Amino acid sequence: MLRVVLCLSASLLLTACGGSSSSEGNDTYPNTYLQFYNASYNSATTTVTLTDSDDEEYSLGSAYFGDSTSVVTLDAATYDVGLSYYDDSGDEISVMDDSVTTKKSQKTILMMAGDYSSPQLLNLSFERDDELDEQFNLYFVNLLGSSQNVDLYLSKSTEDFDDAVLVGTAAQYAHTELATYDLGSYILYVTEAGTRTLLLQSPVYAFSYETDYVLALRDNAGPLKEKIALDLIGNTTTVYTLEDVNANAQFRVYNSLNDYTNANVYLGTTSSTPVMTSLTPDTLTSYLELPHGDYRASLKSENGGLIPNGLLTLNQGQSKTLVYYKDASGNATSLTVTDSQTPQIYDFIFNVVNVIPDFDNVSLYFVAPDKTMETTSYYISSLNDATAVSMTLPANTYSVLLVRRDSNNNKTLLDQTDAVTLEAGASYLLVAEKDPDTETGYKVVLQH
Repeated sequence: MLRVVLCLSASLLLTACGGSSSSEGNDTYPNTYLQFYNASYNSATTTVTLTDSDDEEYSLGSAYFGDSTSVVTLDAATYDVGLSYYDDSGDEISVMDDSVTTKKSQKTILMMAGDYSSPQLLNLSFERDDELDEQFNLYFVNLLGSSQNVDLYLSKSTEDFDDAVLVGTAAQYAHTELATYDLGSYILYVTEAGTRTLLLQSPVYAFSYETDYVLALRDNAGPLKEKIALDLIGNTTTVYTLEDVNANAQFRVYNSLNDYTNANVYLGTTSSTPVMTSLTPDTLTSYLELPHGDYRASLKSENGGLIPNGLLTLNQGQSKTLVYYKDASGNATSLTVTDSQTPQIYDFIFNVVNVIPDFDNVSLYFVAPDKTMETTSYYISSLNDATAVSMTLPANTYSVLLVRRDSNNNKTLLDQTDAVTLEAGASYLLVAEKDPDTETGYKVVLQH
């Protein structure tokens, strides 16, 4: 049986009550504690600076969408709060200014939500509880862009939704009352307020620490649109996202095989109906949304070429890209990369894949119009064959240079793209590959 202790508080996302109500705080947590969480769906990586009455500055750190800073320990005081990001020129751009007043033993989470052009800065403040005994405190915050009210339910991991108890109801930019539960493994359920209509069901999560947990419901970003996510915020920089166990996933395909023309993609046997048809070489398909699960993926060309029985695992809420290429032995094969779920507006995070087997590694340089290969700050110095890495670029226009370095560090330019302006919201993939039709026999392709 679930044991819950409720602490009444206002529904506005301004303050919340903690387990210990003393205005003097407690000796276990003698300072004040601040953290920043970014739930603005179209935001840049945002830096938070605090300034006290003596004009002394403190950095709270930076967080990208769906992420938080570490918890910073400070003296109780009133601080001016500045939010900013850095543009592609390295200039600091102010987003907004505000202030926050903190108290002894109190933790405050500054939460940025809404449109980044005019975001909301909200704070959830509570006294850190030093009297928990095999228990944890739970707050639930609704940061969805829509103005709907939502309910949060909770059940033990061995039970189902029929056995779940109501934690509370939260309006937009509001939080539930504080609830205290026994440590253990639980399932969380988000519904439309006043109904049993499920919007999200979490996987089993083990609440193992005697501490305060904050659950933030937010809109999702990235290529899988119109989804919601439930973030668990603790006392570290790691935000644990509890994806909906019923959520779909999606994948797309890039075909680098020049001899696989008009190819079809099958999930299951090649006697079934293909899920993608007529793939030409150097083509990146659109995403195909599917129920999450494990799939047998095969590529078959019109001239009889076949790459059978590849394993494609799609977890809830994931977007993946399946890249077909030839390995060092000349055999057609594939590799799979997971695509970023970030907004792709101010910062672009994408996969860079090298499928050139002729060299141990290659280098890639991302050069803005006012830079050269030697002055750019954005490059991958070494990328092995059949390997993928993640690259982050600020919004700008770039030419991509594919370079080989020999044992004497002499450089050979294998290919260079035209200038490409990164498009807001696009999910990019970059592939370095062989191409017998180019002058050097190699090329680099940036597509979305």
